[in-house]
Amino acid sequence: MPGNTLHSYGKIARSLHWLTALIILANIALGLVAVRLPMDALDAKVGLFSVHKTLGIAAFTVALIRIAWALIQPRPVPVHPERRIETFLAESVHWVLYAALVLVPLSGWIEHAATEGFAPILWPLGQGLPLVPKSPQLAETMASVHGIFAWLLIGAIAMHVAGALKHAVIDRDGVLARMLRGSPAGDAPARRHRAPALAAVAVFALSLIHI
Repeated sequence: MPGNTLHSYGKIARSLHWLTALIILANIALGLVAVRLPMDALDAKVGLFSVHKTLGIAAFTVALIRIAWALIQPRPVPVHPERRIETFLAESVHWVLYAALVLVPLSGWIEHAATEGFAPILWPLGQGLPLVPKSPQLAETMASVHGIFAWLLIGAIAMHVAGALKHAVIDRDGVLARMLRGSPAGDAPARRHRAPALAAVAVFALSLIHI
């Protein structure tokens, strides 16, 4: 089934999820390696950053498609709605993930557009962005934002993976199978709350206090 149900993820949602995971994990590795390369390996450093930026654009595009698809699809219910703290944490992490999937590449793209000629994006559509001037100060600020948001993304991924492993190894409740095979899990619909989304907003706001 291509679409979601209240108890399972469809093929499109699952494909977008795993494509996102592949791009993001590859790009995190590329970014960490590129940052740590010494300047005397400049050619390799520039090449890795170019691939990193290009994959970032791909990640941004896939994230927008994924979010648009999620908005028009039913969202599978929590498998354990009675576990209120666990459900709140899981949904908060999901909100952080969704926001970071957009904000991390977008902040990096703005940084790149504000910078003069380092490690070009590997595409024919130009290196600038509308309304983004060439500005060392803006580039420096967005570099800080990009770095902070990237670490938020890494932390959210770690929590997301830990939660998935808990459901698979300890609870054995079918949560991971919903995303792997589209198997149904969960019973009664649960009421959605705004608190997890507000918690995610607070996380991002607090992370920017010292910039």
